[in-house]
Amino acid sequence: MNQSLNAKFDLLFYYQCTLAIAAVFTFYTDINSYLYTSGIVSQPPLFWILGFALASTPLIFSRDKYIPISVILWCFGFIFISLLWFVIFTPSGEIAFEELRKRLLAVIFIIAMTLIFSRNQTIHYLVRWAIFFAVLITVFNSIYEFFNPAAFNSLGNGGRVTGFYLNPNSNGCALIIGMIFSVSILQPIYRLPFVSLVGIGVLFTFSRGAILGWLITVIIFTVARVLHFNKLLYWILGIATFIITLGSQWWEELLQNLDFNANSLERIAWFQNISASDSEDSADSRLEVAQLAWQMFMKHPFFGNGIGSTLTWNMEISTHNIYLYYMADHGIIGALILPVLVYAVTQHACGETKYIGLAFAVFILLWGLFSHNVLEERYILIMFSFMAAMTEASRSEQKLKLGYQL
Repeated sequence: MNQSLNAKFDLLFYYQCTLAIAAVFTFYTDINSYLYTSGIVSQPPLFWILGFALASTPLIFSRDKYIPISVILWCFGFIFISLLWFVIFTPSGEIAFEELRKRLLAVIFIIAMTLIFSRNQTIHYLVRWAIFFAVLITVFNSIYEFFNPAAFNSLGNGGRVTGFYLNPNSNGCALIIGMIFSVSILQPIYRLPFVSLVGIGVLFTFSRGAILGWLITVIIFTVARVLHFNKLLYWILGIATFIITLGSQWWEELLQNLDFNANSLERIAWFQNISASDSEDSADSRLEVAQLAWQMFMKHPFFGNGIGSTLTWNMEISTHNIYLYYMADHGIIGALILPVLVYAVTQHACGETKYIGLAFAVFILLWGLFSHNVLEERYILIMFSFMAAMTEASRSEQKLKLGYQL
């Protein structure tokens, strides 16, 4: 009887491993969205999300199943606030209903992925290696697309590197998040080359928010002694030299020969003279929508304007800032939605997971200043779930060690 039971649980373990690794290559790489958007497959991302959620149900019988209470409470609170504001404060409309649907789907995805990752450290180790190889794929795509702008032309990228992601900013963000979770599984001698390789991939996206995030993450890892400072200086000098040369005439001629658009060339010019005023329309429009969102918040600072309020205005884009995005919707409480989730998945992290959680928290909170889609993009949401699972596993291990010591 015991042997039969153990065999059952072993089968569940291998099933969970397969499901977890498959989830990384499906959602972290965002290949499912790319294949659908480019018309290669007919199944929308909703199909993949519900499919993995359904596939995760057998894991309820796993010995390692666990969804942290903090994550459950955040999911419940997020949906409760969304439903309440939808009913009371939101004018009826298709856009508001679509926003509510996205939030429900995000909660389903977070819970399903957290169950898939659970708190088994063996699975976490394998998943981190899967993330490492997924990062290498993304870096390869970025470098390849940089020299072959038509490589992922089905999405109409217009010159900037995106790979499988819908825009270059997402590409850069995904690279940094993947680096955070995978760098420390490498031997120290390989960490700096890996981090530098990721830095090149981020640089080719010309995403200023991602470049800033990469630099801050490297600083955190240096302070935490994941990276060695004395060796890091050589790599930083090399990358800094590379950034400086981006504004040279040779680079501009190369990009023109590669059929890069004006947006990319303006980004190159910005790197050449960072102190100069930014002439890009995107910068002006981002400032304008941020100001409008702040004005909406100030008109209704306590209860906001209802969900999807910055999606129904006359501007073509939303806030590009998740704090302003939710503050316009929910008032002052909206500013806490992302920070509370970050706290929920990183609190009580121990050992190695503690500095991973620190780097993850700092970067995500920073990235919220550049994107209002943080809680919609599945390559980010899956890492929230993985962070929650790793935190709980580290906490359990710490308790076990203390128990042995006593």
